[in-house]
Amino acid sequence: MKKYTLMIMSDPTAKIRKIKITAPTPIQMISAAIVVAILTVSLSVYFVSDYTRMKVQLQKLNFLRKENTVQRFQLQAFSKNLEQIKTELESLNDLDHKLRVIANLNKNKESKYLMGVGGPVKTSLPMEYQTDLSKQITNDLNELSHTTASQEVSFQELIEYFSEQQSILAGTPSIWPVRGWITSGYGIRNDAFTGSRTMHEGLDIATQTGTPVVAPCAGIVTVVTQDYGYGKMLEINNGNGIITRYGHNSKITVHVGDRVKRGQLISYVGNTGRSTGPHLHYEVIVNGIHVNPMKYILN
Repeated sequence: MKKYTLMIMSDPTAKIRKIKITAPTPIQMISAAIVVAILTVSLSVYFVSDYTRMKVQLQKLNFLRKENTVQRFQLQAFSKNLEQIKTELESLNDLDHKLRVIANLNKNKESKYLMGVGGPVKTSLPMEYQTDLSKQITNDLNELSHTTASQEVSFQELIEYFSEQQSILAGTPSIWPVRGWITSGYGIRNDAFTGSRTMHEGLDIATQTGTPVVAPCAGIVTVVTQDYGYGKMLEINNGNGIITRYGHNSKITVHVGDRVKRGQLISYVGNTGRSTGPHLHYEVIVNGIHVNPMKYILN
């Protein structure tokens, strides 16, 4: 086995330091080369595997990001749809109210139909994954679940009531007699001629002269006349204590004693009588008392 001596000195006058090195044998060199090769291959495999794993994870992350973006937009769209449903439910609630006014039927909060109805909408998301939007949607669903259940019960009561009161429904002024602009509603107003505060007992619906006026419900024509204030005016007795009155017509197409159906032509809009422009003056009188016609209009 060969030996080598390595001499080290910092300058020509300094003491020489000697280090003896034994040369490795060929077997040791081969073994060392094999070890280095194995380490090199192992490290290469490790780094390649780690890179591949990171690349796969990055692809998954990008996919999850895209999926998260899509789901976020879907949640936002779902939230908007919920708002639309809430608006439609409010319209149904308004319709429910009008139907109950017509039927003189109070909403009973302790109705027998409310037993066992409704319940919260549960979310499968753990608390830590719930966002403000998801929480809001869950709350909206809970509210809608309760509202729709209550509305279903209310309509069920109304269906049962009206199925027994078909004649009343037929004689209820539930549609617009004419389409136009409401220039003066029911209530106290300044008189157009005197300027004083007076009670306006109907609706003024402005539209063009000659526009057809239809009967809001079935009934019998009881009055057709020319009046100083109402101009050409007619009244229809709709039964059950309800009378409808139509003023300022240009022409009346029905006669006293005629039976009319809902939607039938009865007159044409005009500007007769005490009027400042073409319009229909429409009144609803229940048991001799004027009421707001808007409470009865459903369409």
